[in-house]
Amino acid sequence: MAHDRWSDDDMSGSLASWAIRGAVWRIVASIITPVAWLALTLLYFAFWANGLTFAQDVVVAVISLLALFAALVLIWVSFGVRFYRRWTFS
Repeated sequence: MAHDRWSDDDMSGSLASWAIRGAVWRIVASIITPVAWLALTLLYFAFWANGLTFAQDVVVAVISLLALFAALVLIWVSFGVRFYRRWTFS
């Protein structure tokens, strides 16, 4: 039988338990962050963007969406790099 990197039998703190622990807060952040972005964007457009044109509103929405995407990419790239290092060097 081949060595299974995901089993908990051969080492404590195995890759599988580490990956699950590391992914939990990232999954929660991936759910909460877009919901918070949507709520804040709607509040912004409802109360603070009265003097802006439609084009300016679109620019604000696109830039904030890009910032949201960048934050989520950083969260998951850091996990991917750590996961790769532990997987290849364990």
